[in-house]
Amino acid sequence: KHTLALYDGIRLNDASAPNGEYNFGQDTIGGLERIEVLRGAASSVYGSDAIGGVINFIPRVGGADGFAPYFEATLGSHETYRLGIGATGRSGVISYGITGEHFETAGFNNAPRRFPDGLGEDDASSFDAFSGVMDLTLNDAATLRTLVRWRQTDTAIDDAALDRSAHDASDEYIVWRLGPRFALFNDALSVEINGGQVLNEREGRNGVDVNNPFPGDTNAEGQRDFANWRNTLSLDDVGGLQDVALSGGVEWQREEIDVVDPFSDPLSRGEDATGVYALARATALGALDLSAALRRDDTDAFGDTTTWNLGVSFNFGLGRVFASTGTSFKAPTLSERFSTGFFNLGNPDLEPEEGESWEFGVDLSPDVGADLRFGATYFSSDITNLIEYNFAQLRNVNVGKAEIDGYEAYVEFSPISTLSARIDYTYTAAMNAVNDTRLLRRPPHNWSASLQFTPTKALAITLDYIRRGDRADVLYGTTNPPGPGGGFLGNGQAEGYNLLHLAARYRLNENLSVFASSHNILDTDYEDPVAYGGAPRSLSVGLRGQF
Repeated sequence: KHTLALYDGIRLNDASAPNGEYNFGQDTIGGLERIEVLRGAASSVYGSDAIGGVINFIPRVGGADGFAPYFEATLGSHETYRLGIGATGRSGVISYGITGEHFETAGFNNAPRRFPDGLGEDDASSFDAFSGVMDLTLNDAATLRTLVRWRQTDTAIDDAALDRSAHDASDEYIVWRLGPRFALFNDALSVEINGGQVLNEREGRNGVDVNNPFPGDTNAEGQRDFANWRNTLSLDDVGGLQDVALSGGVEWQREEIDVVDPFSDPLSRGEDATGVYALARATALGALDLSAALRRDDTDAFGDTTTWNLGVSFNFGLGRVFASTGTSFKAPTLSERFSTGFFNLGNPDLEPEEGESWEFGVDLSPDVGADLRFGATYFSSDITNLIEYNFAQLRNVNVGKAEIDGYEAYVEFSPISTLSARIDYTYTAAMNAVNDTRLLRRPPHNWSASLQFTPTKALAITLDYIRRGDRADVLYGTTNPPGPGGGFLGNGQAEGYNLLHLAARYRLNENLSVFASSHNILDTDYEDPVAYGGAPRSLSVGLRGQF
């Protein structure tokens, strides 16, 4: 819930979800050019939700050719099929990108193998998506930009420790945007004016089966109307600073939700929010990269929130040293404030969660052969006013405080031209500062490693290793359960696990490639989170083409 999801800069987080989070597991990536990941506090640029970081999906658009089609077709274990087809191009005054995708799988049983009352049914899924982007050049200074994305998913799901045969859900997202971009004063000033909507609808069908005596359906609709005005001024040299970029703008949005579920009263609410921000970036003395950001957000419910960020990077011959610090916030959701029912009284007086963080790190590339590169980063973040559900008060309250500290280190090397490797390690001490206990599902130790072998220009083989360490989680037992499935045991220590993935790609010619991959090749039996079984070993093969 502390990660902000964007689609080409458009906020995706689900306003109708209880915590306002975005479900990354129900999206597709075939229509993307790249995925940008920004770690750490970023509310001074993006506003609410960007406490832990931001993930921005950038769609494909344009290119050097007038028509450049592409496709990918995959089939694999568990009756899994994936097909994606699209094209990008630039012709005259039009630059475009269009992609259609379909994915379906018979799936696997999400209920862990260790629970004795499993029904043995697999949890199937199907995804369909369409995305289209078009830029129309009106003249040398003006471009009209349009974007639309539609995505529909249907999934069968299980409950914690319970195998379910009559529990499934659907999720539909529609995103669109329209607005002009102006390049003025020989491209020194860029001005954007955008407007659009994010529409989503979730349905949960909770039917009667042997493991569920309490049926009931959920329907949740969310709508976000938005408009923004963004400006960037680029200057070569200002008072001894080089490559100066000054940005600023205004963003407005209105969120409306309509939620009906079997355990709460119907909820229909809406509210407006406005943000004003300014950013500055520059280079000093040819080696210092400097950045600063300031933002003020104003909402209907709880007034103003101001956030800021400062960053510096010193670049030298063997690498760089960098540091940053800033503040962030997450606004309480409409559900957290106004949802009422048998288990929740609502709390309209909730305050935003607030974060303060800083980091310091180094990246080095010593000239010692083997293409060696390594680095490390220390990070620290304190989050106050954490919103947690209080069972005694039957509502969400601002009582939590988290202290998250740690470091991460990596090393990349290539001993020979055909072999390259990378190893990553992260240590995280994520603590509840109120009772000095570890926060759930944040393992102190995480490892990953990747080895890529390219014996020829056409063939590439990759082996990936992931180690997710022991962690605190909510535990469920299988002995003497109070009802169907495993019994709730409370919080405790969950065991870590290891995963191995193997993939290969062979380029048939400059346009076509065949590929194969095996996920979890050791068929490790794991649960993450506890009481939900991880994906078993699977194999897929496919054909990819770009023309």
